[in-house]
Amino acid sequence: MGKLKKGRKNQKARLNPIGSKSQQDLKKDESTRTSKILPLINKLHSTTPNDKSMALGAITILSEDERMRHLLLKEKVIPAVMQTCLNDSNDEIIVEAFGLLRNLGIEEGYDVTKYLWRQDIWTCIESALNKINESFNFLLEKGNVEKDKSKLQLLYDFTENILSLLVVLASGDESMYDSVFNKIDPILDFVLKVIDGHINGGLKVTNKLFDALLEFIYEFSTESIEFVEKLEKFSNWDKLISCVDESSSKLAKIYVEGIKFNNYEVLESTHVNKQQVLGGILHNIFTIETSIDLEKLLERIESIAHPNNANEPIKKDANTLEKDLSSSNETKTETKRDLSTIEVGLSVITAVLEYLSISEDENQDGPVILSPDLERIMFDEIEPMLVELLKFELRTSILQLGDQIIGAINNFCWLMLSNEHLPVAWYEKSLQLWEIVLSINDEKLQMESLGIIWAIIKSLGSEIVDKIPHTFIAKLQQVQATEENASAFLNVLGVLGSIAPIINNTEITFQLSQFLINSIKNACNEPQIGRNLEVIIESLNAIYDIFGDKDFDYDYPIFVQHDYLSLLKDMEPKIKEIYKKIDKSKQPHIKVKMEETWINMDRFIQYKASERE
Repeated sequence: MGKLKKGRKNQKARLNPIGSKSQQDLKKDESTRTSKILPLINKLHSTTPNDKSMALGAITILSEDERMRHLLLKEKVIPAVMQTCLNDSNDEIIVEAFGLLRNLGIEEGYDVTKYLWRQDIWTCIESALNKINESFNFLLEKGNVEKDKSKLQLLYDFTENILSLLVVLASGDESMYDSVFNKIDPILDFVLKVIDGHINGGLKVTNKLFDALLEFIYEFSTESIEFVEKLEKFSNWDKLISCVDESSSKLAKIYVEGIKFNNYEVLESTHVNKQQVLGGILHNIFTIETSIDLEKLLERIESIAHPNNANEPIKKDANTLEKDLSSSNETKTETKRDLSTIEVGLSVITAVLEYLSISEDENQDGPVILSPDLERIMFDEIEPMLVELLKFELRTSILQLGDQIIGAINNFCWLMLSNEHLPVAWYEKSLQLWEIVLSINDEKLQMESLGIIWAIIKSLGSEIVDKIPHTFIAKLQQVQATEENASAFLNVLGVLGSIAPIINNTEITFQLSQFLINSIKNACNEPQIGRNLEVIIESLNAIYDIFGDKDFDYDYPIFVQHDYLSLLKDMEPKIKEIYKKIDKSKQPHIKVKMEETWINMDRFIQYKASERE
């Protein structure tokens, strides 16, 4: 119901918290375009390597600012880079060009990745991978005979940029993912070969490249069972884990925990040690995440976003700009790695919590029984960490990970609700969480947090009634179902459906039942819209719960006096028709849920008809 699913990254990347703050004065755009943007793009066509390299470097820096990035894209910076830089005779220019395209894909998401794909970026990537593979083969066979550290660093940067670009492209849409995955075997072989060389001492690579290698494995193993099965050929997992444990890279450690979870979920057949293994992963993530000092991270982000000497960087000459901002590259790199560590850690926690909420009984629909050790990890480590992150983000808005934090807490709440007995500690924790979530001012985040509110109401029932503001109930009744809020609207239905039987106010219960009935009617008018099938299911199930007993004080004045029985009888043929038209091959899960809802509707109508006889 309220659980989140793991899956591909958002097609529109999250905002970059350490990017330069966008300058809002649009009157400057034309001046900026003619004085800065066009000259830099024109310099990409220069035959002088230094001019081209300088222009590419300046464009890379400028593109971190949202306004500048959009001006660059408007002036067709991507085709200019692809035409002039990807096949350049200067390796440094090629490496930086791929890095720029990767960054643009991360920042702008689907629109840019789809454009790159249509411009046949894959041909350029394949050529680059062949060069990279040849270079690594030479180094691994001969031993690291490359004395020029700058050349070695360039190779590592090249490899990192290409692998990261592959991950960005695969996160675009299903067709791009499938196209990349169909050609994944030689790339995976290469990645495992370089990892093997690193952990066995044959060819040590930088932390940055090692992170990129692990990111590649983590991202694809998160998406594909088949990819995880391909990983079985790698025999050095224990050595890899030991190597990462000894490293200083928090990000590498987080990726390994994610890979361990993905491998366990797919490859472990018995799952007899499920809670022990997943508890260990959660504990390790807690240790890694809490080693990041959030206040120091805040200071670093602020110093990068508001440098004292570059409050208005666009007024500077491109050469000066590059020098001013390059000095903070080390700080930027460290900050980006910490942000990625937090983000990936949240993603793994969210997935693990969802997986734990699946019962281990044969039908996977029974209650969950948390072991004492796992319960301790949940309440002493995971919940306090997630709440601390949420409070920090609500106070500073600096991480720009509100959705991810809310998502992890959401799955924590539903795991508690899936437990055979609500843990004693959950009562106080849920009340504290309730106060925090209700204080959220950001409307988008408020909607995202409805799954948490729903789970807490279902957990505490009548004990939470006095803490539900009537203004909150009224506000939710104003929400309209749209394509954009499909998931959030289901949570609206769940929250209101859970409030209705416990609110001790017949008028409010009537209003909420009307909201549910109107939602069913509206959805029945357009059943071809995917979300509407779930709206029907969720709303009808709420009606069954609300009016499940004639002894409820509100049952007679609402259900009987407003003749809900006739209303449901009139609806039933339409519900049956909608159920019959669902394609089982395309929507098997929805087909099963709708069948169950329709059968229960018939039973509910019969029950209510005979209830007062």
